[in-house]
Order: sequence, then structure tokens, then C-alpha cells
Amino acid sequence: MAFRSLTAVTLVGLLGLTGCNQANTPVAQAASTQRNWLSIPALPIIQEGVFSLKPNLNKQNESDVMTQICGLARGDLSQDKVNAFLQQHKVEPGTVPKQGNPLSLLVNGDNAAQSTACAAYLAAGVLSPVDAKEFMVWSQVKPEASTAPAKQDSKKDNKKDSKKDEADKPKVAAQPKTKTELRIDQKSLAMTLPIKLAVARANADVFALIASELQRRPGLSIDQYHRLTTQLFAKLAPVYLKRVKQQLPAAGTRYNLLRADAEQFAFSASTGSLFEFGAGGLTLKQNGITWYGQGKLLGRDYPLQVAYFDASVNALLAPGKK
Repeated sequence: MAFRSLTAVTLVGLLGLTGCNQANTPVAQAASTQRNWLSIPALPIIQEGVFSLKPNLNKQNESDVMTQICGLARGDLSQDKVNAFLQQHKVEPGTVPKQGNPLSLLVNGDNAAQSTACAAYLAAGVLSPVDAKEFMVWSQVKPEASTAPAKQDSKKDNKKDSKKDEADKPKVAAQPKTKTELRIDQKSLAMTLPIKLAVARANADVFALIASELQRRPGLSIDQYHRLTTQLFAKLAPVYLKRVKQQLPAAGTRYNLLRADAEQFAFSASTGSLFEFGAGGLTLKQNGITWYGQGKLLGRDYPLQVAYFDASVNALLAPGKK
């Protein structure tokens, strides 16, 4: 069927039957040109839209609350267990309103909203600065024994010969007490790095899906694209959560922490992945190809034709206008 269609188009071209399609003439194209449109990368627009869906929770208990919400969203936790969690934190489930409260998602049974909140929390988390202390633990460090001879006091030269031999013996310097140092917790690192990599991959996949859909609707404003992004991401939230699980690296994958400080967090994986987060945001590379970041998704650009200026600009920029 595809071959027949292609042949028909080819024949039309060979027979010179395109003259009646005036919509493609230069005059028609010039008349329909939207000069107030600009080509804008989809990625930052999508990121802002997803960030707006992230629940606004108290930072002190954000992680614990989101663990409960995500458990409900995935079906891993029952309502009874979540109620017990609330009671442990001195909150009676019956006193939490179904809407309008940061804890509402823990009691209202709205699985769609729970899935959206969980997905947005995960997606935004990997796009936020990494606290290196997350992978650090305080450990006791015992210094190595030092056998360096202590400095001799010149005043001892006048001591009796009987004590000279004793004074000339090498003395062990005083040993410092055991100290505490902040070191990398390898167990925590081994648990966290695969999840960060899986979430970054899921972001690339689902954001590319959303970007493709946004491209099919040219001429919207930035605000309209933001709203459309939130709608699409909410619909795709269950797909996103499944994608995170699917993108978890296989057991046996090796990781190498390259940098973990206030300026950058970076690690590589034996699968060919390179995860970097710094001042420019997240960059994920797969076998040298930019999989996420720098305006790219899955190795390619997704520009949107955005109505960036008011439509009145068209008349000002049209050919022949002074």
C-alpha cells in the first residue's frame, strides 16, 4: 500500500500536475509566514512544566512523605500502613483534609494525583543539585603509629653519663587520639547511583515523547506549552513510573564516582553512561552521545515553533512594510 501511494505521487510529479496546488506557491507561503514565531528548545519548557507539578512539602520530612505517596501510587503500600505512618508522626488520618493540604495525597485515595506527584518528584529530583553528604558517613580513623624520634633537648648535655644512654634512645612521638572523618558510604552509593541513572534515562524517554507531541502543535505561547506539558506528564505518570523500573541498570553494573562536591556530581557506569550534574544542570551521555541535557533528548534536538511575540509583529516585519 505504501509503494502504491509513493508511485502515485511520483507520477503526479512526472506529469506536471502540481500547478493547481497554489497553497505551496511562494506568495501563499509568504502570506502564511508567522514572523512572531521563534524556534525554542523543548527541553527547558518541559522541565519547568514538570517542576511545577512537584509537591510543595516541608524539606525536613519531604523524603519520608514522598516514599509513602509513591508507595500508594505504585500499589506497594496499603492505606492502613500509610495511616500507621501518619500516627507514628502524631497525625490522625481523619483530621487531614482530602484536598488543599500537603498531606492530602496520603489520605484521599486519588491514585492519579499520587502517581503524578510521585513521578514529578522523581523527575525533578534528578534535575536538582546533589548534596554530597547524602553519600557520606562519619567514621572513626585511627592514625598510623609514628616511630619518628623526638627532638632532643640541648640542656640534657650536662646530665650524668648514667642517664645519657637513656636520653639518647629514639623516642616515639606522642600519638594523636582517634579522629572522626567524613567518608563515602559505599553501600549508600551502590543503592543511589543506579536509581539516579534510571530516573535520568526515564526523563530522557518520557520528555522526548512529550516533546514530539508538543512539536505537533506549533504556534502556542510559552505558557500554553507549559500547561500542555503538565497535562501530558500527568497522563503519562504511570508510564513514567514503569519506565524508571525498566531503566534500572542490570545487576553487576559497575559504577565509578568521578566527583562529588558543591560544584559538580558526576559518575560513570560500565554500561557506557556518564551522569554529570553541575551549574549547567543535568547532562546524561550514552556512549558519547548526549542523551539528556544541553537542549537534547535521546541524542537529538526538539525545537518548538513558539509564538514568542505578539501577532502584531507580523505586520511590522512583512516584506514591503516601512
